Amino acid sequence: MLKQVILLFYLLFLVSPVTATENFAQQLLTANLNRQPLPHYSQHFPQITEQQAYMVQRDYVTLRKTNDPIAGYKAGLTSTAGQKKFNVSQALSGVLFSSGFVSDAQKIQLDSVKKLMIETEIGFILSKNITQPITDVETLKQMIDSVVAVIELPNLGYAKPSQLNGVDLIASNLASHQFLLGNPIKLSKINAIDAIETRLLLADKVINNGKATDALSSQWHALTWLINHLLASGFTLSEGNLLITGALGKMIPAQKGIYQANFGQLGQLSFSIN
Repeated sequence: MLKQVILLFYLLFLVSPVTATENFAQQLLTANLNRQPLPHYSQHFPQITEQQAYMVQRDYVTLRKTNDPIAGYKAGLTSTAGQKKFNVSQALSGVLFSSGFVSDAQKIQLDSVKKLMIETEIGFILSKNITQPITDVETLKQMIDSVVAVIELPNLGYAKPSQLNGVDLIASNLASHQFLLGNPIKLSKINAIDAIETRLLLADKVINNGKATDALSSQWHALTWLINHLLASGFTLSEGNLLITGALGKMIPAQKGIYQANFGQLGQLSFSIN
């Protein structure tokens, strides 16, 4: 009898973590589909590691991509201040889904989620599949078709915002929600990408300034980190994928109004939140 009890506990120990990640992935999918507050995985498993949180994220992505293809990937917390705030020691990565692409920049809805945010970012569109880690910038540049101005619109509508931490962000796919793109520009036409500065205006008033170097001190550094991290995590990087490298300046709460984003060489991007 004692052996049977020990065996039962052993089996539960092996099965429960997998079941827990799958259950949370389903909860997260349901919350996203129904515009409900996003759950916190760490509330149920306080000792969860970043590696385990990425396993949860993968389960969620596997569930969602069945009906919502992957459009690309994102880096998050690419500033030291952001990492410190959420108690992590490095940048984070997540997935962008096709349904998140905003085709009409004048019809973004503030109430599409519980807490819509705004980030100005730089995006890179891949010219080919990437299957091996990137070791130098010149090789990386050969993988890039074009560069594009990006407005990312994350969803920070978590059930307990004050208790949000890095592993919760990882498990919930870095609050990925929507993204808006400018006109792609061939990489060969871009000079000194790290010299780009951004400015975001609401009703003609500047509300955010950023620099390309806000993301891990260099766009090439941030992009290399993102690609290699995704490959190590088992993701497939395909021709046409969009890779965004992290917020330039601050992530700010969205509010209704007409916005104008200036990305220097990458042009301007106008959008409205209703």
